[in-house]
Amino acid sequence: MSTFMKKNWFICLLIVALAGTSCYVIYDTNKGKLKGKSVNGSDIVYSVNDVDYTTEEFYDQLYKFSGFSPLGQLFVVNLCESQETTEDMQQFASNQAAQIITNYRQQYPSTYQDLLNNALRSAGYSGYEDLEKYVIDYQKQQKIIHDYCEEHFDELQIRNVSYILIKFEDEASPEGEPTLVEEIGLHEVDASLENGESFEDVAKQYSQDTSTAYTGGVLGTIDNQTTTLDEAFLKAALALKEGEISDWVYSSNFGYFRIKNNASTPESLNAFVNKDSAEGYENDPYTDLISSYDTTLTGKAIWAKAQEVGYDFMGDESMETQLKTFLGVTE
Repeated sequence: MSTFMKKNWFICLLIVALAGTSCYVIYDTNKGKLKGKSVNGSDIVYSVNDVDYTTEEFYDQLYKFSGFSPLGQLFVVNLCESQETTEDMQQFASNQAAQIITNYRQQYPSTYQDLLNNALRSAGYSGYEDLEKYVIDYQKQQKIIHDYCEEHFDELQIRNVSYILIKFEDEASPEGEPTLVEEIGLHEVDASLENGESFEDVAKQYSQDTSTAYTGGVLGTIDNQTTTLDEAFLKAALALKEGEISDWVYSSNFGYFRIKNNASTPESLNAFVNKDSAEGYENDPYTDLISSYDTTLTGKAIWAKAQEVGYDFMGDESMETQLKTFLGVTE
């Protein structure tokens, strides 16, 4: 289970609470009271001032006020329910749920249960009592994404990269014509690498990108669908073999890069990402990729799993199209 997940459940749940809607509160409050009641063959899901509302009316109102997002969340929840729950998932969920409750109770002593109720209902669950299920389903979703990444690893050209940057002195120099100051920086990097210093140490000493220099130049895990990186940088990074270091790559946006491919197989990627992990903890090697560089992968993985398990839309092409839009899936 990833260190990221272990450290960020509280924050993730708060995000869910802020992003969700309150429509589920009405549904959950009334579903037990109206069990079995129907009108013209349609189930009654809630009642207001003695006026009954059917399933169809509920979803019409849900879509009218909240858009398709709540139904998309329910789709993901239902898909997760179709996946196996392992003992490890259950144990982790139990521990994590207890920690979440402790955190909420400390910060919101008198309202923590109401806050958790609202957060979980907004995510498509019944409420407080589904906290463990929420954690389990989140793990299942992460596994679906992880498995999809591994299955399409070569197709996506997934790899973890590091870089050293020598910035332009004042403004972009013509390609192949570095200034004297830039030339000195390029030479210092080249000389250090030729003398056998590690890429990590050279990046820490000479890279002029302070956001990555302190990590030894590690950018993270990327793929060929990454759209947030400089085009020249991405093209060069994807062309490298594992362990290979590029020549200087000119970027008119930033300066001069030397790039290293740290890992480009599932096994080496997992080993690189977890080389500094504490014993007993394992980072998911695709966390960087799906959260920062290829945010389309989550939707693609969920949709692919739905097709695999035979999710049937019963001929409702509109529902299928809207779900694909919600997930960001294109043919």
